[in-house]
Amino acid sequence: MNAQLRWHYIARGNRQYPPLIFLHGFMGISSDWLEVTERFENKYYCILPDFPGHGKSMIGTIAEPLDFDFLALGLVNLMGELQLTSAALIGYSMGARVALYTATKYPERFDALILEGVNPGLQDDNKRNNRLVLDQGRAREMEKVGIARYTEIWYEADLFKTLKRHPEKLNKIKSARKNNDTACMAKVLRELSLGRQPSLWDKLDTLNMPVLLIAGELDSKYKEIVSQMKDHLKNSQVHLIPETGHNTHLEAPEKFGDVLADFLTTIWTCVDR
Repeated sequence: MNAQLRWHYIARGNRQYPPLIFLHGFMGISSDWLEVTERFENKYYCILPDFPGHGKSMIGTIAEPLDFDFLALGLVNLMGELQLTSAALIGYSMGARVALYTATKYPERFDALILEGVNPGLQDDNKRNNRLVLDQGRAREMEKVGIARYTEIWYEADLFKTLKRHPEKLNKIKSARKNNDTACMAKVLRELSLGRQPSLWDKLDTLNMPVLLIAGELDSKYKEIVSQMKDHLKNSQVHLIPETGHNTHLEAPEKFGDVLADFLTTIWTCVDR
C-alpha cells in the first residue's frame, strides 16, 4: 500500500503554536477528539487525522496490505506535509498502539507521548495467535451482519460498559461508526489486530521522551497494563481518571483535558495552562 496516500485531517489552532497530533481508535474518526481539542486551540496547533479506511481517508484497495509500518510512515509523511519537525502525539486505544509503534520507529520526531488505553502488544506467541484468530472471527461476523449491526455488537462488550452511563454520547458515536465501510473495517480488524502487532515491551526502555499513560479508574485491564508499562519507561507518569472506563476522553472530556493540559505545560513551559 502506498504510504504517500493522503490522510484527511482536521486542523485547529495557529501553525506557530506547539503541535499536537490526536489519533482516534478503531472505527473512529478525527472529529472524535473535537470536544477535547476545543480548549487547546488557542495555545496549540491541533491535528486530528483520519486513519486510512476511516472517515475521509482512503484505504487504496482492499487487496493491499495494511500494517503498523504503513501507518507509522503515513503519520510521519503527514507531519512532513504539515512541515512539522516534531510534535506531541496523543492516541486512544488502536490510535495509542499506532502512536507507540510510531514513536519507537521515529523517536526523534516526537516531543512527548500521551497514550490512553494502550496495549504495547502480546509477548506470548500463543496469546498472539489466539487474538488473531479472535479478530479474524470478528471480521467475518462483521462481513456477515454489516457495519450497522456489528457496531451495536461491538459496543456491547464489557470494555465499553461504562459508556452506557452516557447514552447520548454513546448513540452519537455509534451513529458515526455506522458510516464506516464494512469491508474496510473488517480489513482493519484482521490486519491491525493485536495478534499481528509486534510486541513493543522490549522497546519501551529505548524511549527518552516524556510519556503520559492514561487509563480509566474502572478499566481494570488497562489500569494493570499502564502500571506495568511505567516500570519499563524512563520518563513516564500514570494518571487514572475517576469514574471512567476505557474511553476516558469521551466519558470525561473535561477531566481528560485537565490531565493533558497539566502534562503539556511540563513539556512546553512557555505555554500557560
